[in-house]
Amino acid sequence: MTEKYGPILEDFMDEALRIEKAAAGLDIPLRIIGCLAFRLKSPEYSDLHIEMGREVTDIDYMSYYKHQQKIVNLFRDDLGYHWVPPSFARASTLRDLFIDKATGRKIDVFYDHLEFCHKIDFKKRKRLEVDEPTIPLAELFLEKTQIVEINAKDLKDLIITFLAHDVSEEEDDTTVNGPYIANILADDWGFYYTVTENLRKFYNFVPTVTEITQEQKDRVIGQAKKLHQMIEDAPKSRGWNRRAKVGSKKRWYKIVHSMEGTRNAD
Repeated sequence: MTEKYGPILEDFMDEALRIEKAAAGLDIPLRIIGCLAFRLKSPEYSDLHIEMGREVTDIDYMSYYKHQQKIVNLFRDDLGYHWVPPSFARASTLRDLFIDKATGRKIDVFYDHLEFCHKIDFKKRKRLEVDEPTIPLAELFLEKTQIVEINAKDLKDLIITFLAHDVSEEEDDTTVNGPYIANILADDWGFYYTVTENLRKFYNFVPTVTEITQEQKDRVIGQAKKLHQMIEDAPKSRGWNRRAKVGSKKRWYKIVHSMEGTRNAD
């Protein structure tokens, strides 16, 4: 327990927002990612998310590495968490692990970019300034579809996203910015290939979900296909075209060796 910001809260969402608010008070951008971010962006479908069996298992954030020491101090000294030193927590300098010793609950903070099978850069494009308390919807989409071995929980996150939000030509906190996603993938064939293959898996997965109506299935597939078409239509770079000629005969993604076997943020 800490007096400055109150005790650690049992509810995942309440605790995630408590921490984000504490960081914001120090002018530290600490944006929620993973399962909780999808629920925050699509609150009207939180009950559906739960009904589909989507469980919250931890809390994850994205920030900038220039704030790393302030973040460690905040978690360790003011929020009641134990900081696991980097030599034990991670191989990269761009990730920190914090643990609530009373419950064993873990919190990951990623810095500057989120990289599992592919790299999503936040620092270069100043993407943490675009939305709060979560990362933008475009990056939430990429967070899930960058995973080569995408699974049901990731696909369920996409379902509530496309139910709640339209794919748009513009960026705001209520729509998925299709051109932004398409432009990123137009410069990286490997990332493009993983995302488009995962969209095809999504089309096959949605009809099997019994918790949503046929009308809802049609909507989410329709929005996904709209985004898919934007991705295909975007002019591709020379590097993209050179790599496309090689195709999947050569590995196009990074093999993930992440902390304690966790293959991506929740």
